[in-house]
Amino acid sequence: MIPLSPWLRAARLQLHTIGFTPLLLGNIIAWYEQGRFGWLLFFLSAVIGLLLHLATAFVNDLADVQTDTDNDARSLFSGGSGVIVEGLLTRADLIRAAGGAVFLSLFLTLVLVFLLGVHWGIFLFLLWGLASGLGYSLPPLKLSYRGGGEFLVLLNYGPALVLTGYFVQAGTLSTSLPWVLSLPIGLAVFALITVTQFPDRKADRKAGKRSLVILLGERRTLGLVAAAVVLGLLGVLVPLLTGAVPLWAGIPSLLGLPLAYPLLKIIRRWEEAPDVYIKLSQQTLLLTLWLGFAPAVGLVLEKWWG
Repeated sequence: MIPLSPWLRAARLQLHTIGFTPLLLGNIIAWYEQGRFGWLLFFLSAVIGLLLHLATAFVNDLADVQTDTDNDARSLFSGGSGVIVEGLLTRADLIRAAGGAVFLSLFLTLVLVFLLGVHWGIFLFLLWGLASGLGYSLPPLKLSYRGGGEFLVLLNYGPALVLTGYFVQAGTLSTSLPWVLSLPIGLAVFALITVTQFPDRKADRKAGKRSLVILLGERRTLGLVAAAVVLGLLGVLVPLLTGAVPLWAGIPSLLGLPLAYPLLKIIRRWEEAPDVYIKLSQQTLLLTLWLGFAPAVGLVLEKWWG
């Protein structure tokens, strides 16, 4: 693993990119439809999104001490940060940091509502983010241990974050465009989070953690990953052909096909090796980022020159 300071390792910022892009896209969709963009609203929504990611990451490390202790396949994409296991930070450190992140996210949401005039409904998005992010690892839900964690990630990093970004700017959810453009991102993130579970399966099984690869087996799970990638691209193509999304929002997204092809090729010719998990994670991460940035850039071009 690349040497980083303990707090940077615990933050796992390399995975926060999948949270920033859907928030950005939601903000851009609102600007495209309404013609106004609040830079401070965008900045604060991005900071709140980062704080929720940090709280989730810290709590995940707290909940996964046992499986992280037994995991000898840790990487930038899987196996947790390892800061507790390696004695770099204590449980108390991460508890205080997670609590601080939750408090700041609540404070900044109050600023959005009472000082910047954002509709109070934004609190519902915040509460969902807190409940689902913490419930991913902690009781009573503890979905990452009981099955279903990957589907929660699909929902959160697709529709939930795109709609949050949109709602911050627009104050309403009366249009279908953010829903349509959020689905491909969610499916790509689902593929990414599912792939990252593969190297951990031995330690997870020992700790009683039931990820999809443990529940379904390797081949079926790989088939599910491939299906998510294909459906994600179809989620771009079909709305484009039916006119449900602007031309410039759909065409750049379809350029993600060159990113999807090597990913599907690796799955088709599956040969288990440590580096294959890294390649799969890298490819699915790039696809996820592309399906967020490409329609956002496309909408900007459509607005300026369409």
